[in-house]
Amino acid sequence: MKEEDKLLEFIIFCVESTAVRLGRCGSEVYRKLKATGALENYVKSYYDTLHTQGETYIVDSLLEYVFYRDAQWLPEGYVPYNQMAEGGERC
Repeated sequence: MKEEDKLLEFIIFCVESTAVRLGRCGSEVYRKLKATGALENYVKSYYDTLHTQGETYIVDSLLEYVFYRDAQWLPEGYVPYNQMAEGGERC
């Protein structure tokens, strides 16, 4: 499999995993990730590192990326993982 194909497969995984977490349609999530630059500036740029991480980490990091660019698009009350207190409670 070519590196290009692996990247495309990973992008699809990222989009669909994020869509499942949000309970949204994959095409809607794709459009938002593309519009915010998450696919080009984050997923493609950091593919070598990201593809070695687990699904939870990848989705959390994508949601955080979107949060700082268009927080209103995310579910009401969403707080990035890095802003939660120890034990999963919100700060």
